[in-house]
Amino acid sequence: MGMMIDADTLLAVDVGTVNTRANLFDVVDGRYRLVATGRAPTTASSPLFDINEGVHMALDQIQSITGRRLVDEGESLIMPVNNEGSGVDIFVATTSAGPKARVMLVGLMPGVSLQSARQLASSTYLDVQGELSLMDRLREEEHLDKLLAAKPDLILLAGGTDGGASESVIRMIETVGMATRILPREQSPRVLYCGNRELIPVMQERLGEHIKILQTPNIRPSLEQEDLAPARLRIGEVISEIRDARISGFRELEQWTGGYFMQTADAFGRIIRYLSRIYGPDKGVLGVDVGASHTSIAAGFDGEMRLSVNAGLGIGDSVTGVIEKSMLEDVMRWLPIDLPAADVRNYIHNKALHPRTIPTDTDELHLEYALARQVIRLALTQARQDWPQGFDLSSTWLLPAFEPIIASGGVLARAPRPGYAALVLLDALQPIGISTLVLDPHNLTSALGAAAAPLPMAAVHVLESGSYASLGTIISPVGRARPGRRVLRVQLEPEGGGNPVSGEVRMGQLTVIPLPQGAHGRLTLRPERGVDVGFGGPGRAGALRVAGGAVGLIIDARGRPLRLPKDPERRRELQEKWLWDIGALE
Repeated sequence: MGMMIDADTLLAVDVGTVNTRANLFDVVDGRYRLVATGRAPTTASSPLFDINEGVHMALDQIQSITGRRLVDEGESLIMPVNNEGSGVDIFVATTSAGPKARVMLVGLMPGVSLQSARQLASSTYLDVQGELSLMDRLREEEHLDKLLAAKPDLILLAGGTDGGASESVIRMIETVGMATRILPREQSPRVLYCGNRELIPVMQERLGEHIKILQTPNIRPSLEQEDLAPARLRIGEVISEIRDARISGFRELEQWTGGYFMQTADAFGRIIRYLSRIYGPDKGVLGVDVGASHTSIAAGFDGEMRLSVNAGLGIGDSVTGVIEKSMLEDVMRWLPIDLPAADVRNYIHNKALHPRTIPTDTDELHLEYALARQVIRLALTQARQDWPQGFDLSSTWLLPAFEPIIASGGVLARAPRPGYAALVLLDALQPIGISTLVLDPHNLTSALGAAAAPLPMAAVHVLESGSYASLGTIISPVGRARPGRRVLRVQLEPEGGGNPVSGEVRMGQLTVIPLPQGAHGRLTLRPERGVDVGFGGPGRAGALRVAGGAVGLIIDARGRPLRLPKDPERRRELQEKWLWDIGALE
């Protein structure tokens, strides 16, 4: 898996809940470039329960675009490239489709092993049914009832540092063993043990041979140390087993890849971690992937990656998670139009029933992006629970400084104008200081993450190419000021000629200075006293080289946190004004 391969042509397929995407990359002028993309409905659900049809339809689109033959008469992938120029050299695949694995978390201490188990479960595609710990004050029979009622596919059993607690962990092992013996053999869950490694022999003895026991290194080897990576890999294997038993085609797809097959969120997070090493320790790198059934948030801090997968929150069949985890009013506050609550609720439920539908009029478009804002905000709140101290919600309500911010997902990619996508991200994330908004319109990030092992240069080259769309550089001043008060003076000197632009920015304004994609300029910022723009403290001025984007240079002086008016009519007027200001409306 870690061996680098010399190859020219790379094919990547992502099987999502709603869409299956294929991307073909080839070497152009010595660098890997995106050549063609194909998209088809995913066929993992009823009536086919077989992903092959969707994969082949996506590949057929690429064959039609390029004229390159990818599969032979037997519907098998041609690999490597033959003398006729057909086929590909490397094939990688990612997936987020398929049933969710039901999991029960069993830990020793809520703030130690169980906390690590929660973080582990939230970083992949698991549906957590409940938790058990020695501190929940339930009797043994109540523990058994909870385990039996959950009907889990997997029991995640953690507890005890290496060489630490033993008797308490053994009691948990015995409770799990009793529950699994009561269940019919065909319903017996897998047990993943990631606790005190000295108790592995006891685990095997007490649970017996009829239970499938998986082992990984301790996720909490000491009170100060946490190691989730090995357990995450084993959980990926469990998810694959459950998925393969219920849906056809995944096993064949994995064979085509030769082992380069990953969960979509893991591949997405791999690229974010890589970028955080490149950009250095001063700022983090943030990735947001909004899917139909899942929303993933990946944050990289100097090579350390924190991944959160919200498996019940998306802009498709899981969109009802928005009103399960927040109020309907939390969605409606982002609407620039007056819609009855019943209409909003009906749209949400219809979207869940028909996740492939797209907005057909302006009202539905505004609703779609109001939902996207709330989905991202909920996912971000969950993700920040597990960020390192100093970046998490308990340390600060402000979002940490990130550069860049990469966003992916069909709801953002199909925005009628770049301003729509930019405003959704600004409202939902509320970045601070100086950052760059980058849109991944072809969902390439997970593909590049899967390809990073065999072809690491492919990720480097494509990230630097025009396949990603920069929405623009964002300047977000932070500080207390009355609405209308001057907070910042700016001057932009475009490179290669052009007239300088200068002016003042006042509190509450959302301003765009034209600077097209591919263009650069020297930006000088002079904040007022008490206002911080990211130059090391309030009131500090500075200059930097900035890049343009599809929207331009965006100065968001609406305040952090963004406070919306309580009066509905005033709030809707302001939302519409921001759409005009950022160029989403014409």
